Amino acid sequence: MEGMDYFYELFCSLPRGGPGDNNSTRKAFRYLKNLPSEPLLLDIGCGHGVQTLELARNTKGTIIALDTYQPFLDILKQNATKEELGARVIPKNQSMLEMDFADETFDIIWSEGALYFMGFQNGLKRCHQLLKKNGYLGVTEAVYLKSTIPVSLKEFWDEEYPDIKDINSNISLIQNEGFELLGHFTLPTSSWTDEFYSPMKTQINRLKKKYHDNTTALQVFDECEKEIKIYDTYSDYFGYEFFIAQKRNE
Repeated sequence: MEGMDYFYELFCSLPRGGPGDNNSTRKAFRYLKNLPSEPLLLDIGCGHGVQTLELARNTKGTIIALDTYQPFLDILKQNATKEELGARVIPKNQSMLEMDFADETFDIIWSEGALYFMGFQNGLKRCHQLLKKNGYLGVTEAVYLKSTIPVSLKEFWDEEYPDIKDINSNISLIQNEGFELLGHFTLPTSSWTDEFYSPMKTQINRLKKKYHDNTTALQVFDECEKEIKIYDTYSDYFGYEFFIAQKRNE
């Protein structure tokens, strides 16, 4: 896609690759009980790996961190080494659509803001295959928070992610794909604003000056600003829901 270099330049300059925060990662992780002393985790679509490192801080297990953009994995590896977590964090450059792990490999599968790339239902099916019996799943998914959605917001999501659903519909999907729902909660507004969009605004302003005469780059940054404006305008109507579930032992 034209302009992806500028998109990645922007995102590599951000503290994290999407809405989220360490408090929410820890909150979700606390739903997981009776874990092995050194569980094996898979973080699908890890991006910069902010949540990967938080998981590593909260468990003695090994984490395979999956992404297709090597610079993100390099950032993760560098930060893991700084925190002396490098031995337990294993970056892997592989598409989630081409995962080659054996069935029932992982004790925990995690995916913050990424599983939708597979389609949420397909992602749930694949996670179910890869989890051990009674294994755990932690995932954030974009959801509608109200039953009535403004037309302009509906048009935005129809273009960006037409499969977006409300919370209850996603709960039904999770249960129908062989999981027991352990809990769920909506990410706070600060996960979007303080953790993601505020740093993005700062970097967009910097990059717009750098590429002031580059039409392609400016179009990329304008699209990102439109996304920020959508959230600023309609944050009461949509968000990320953190779902925590356990594979049923059937």
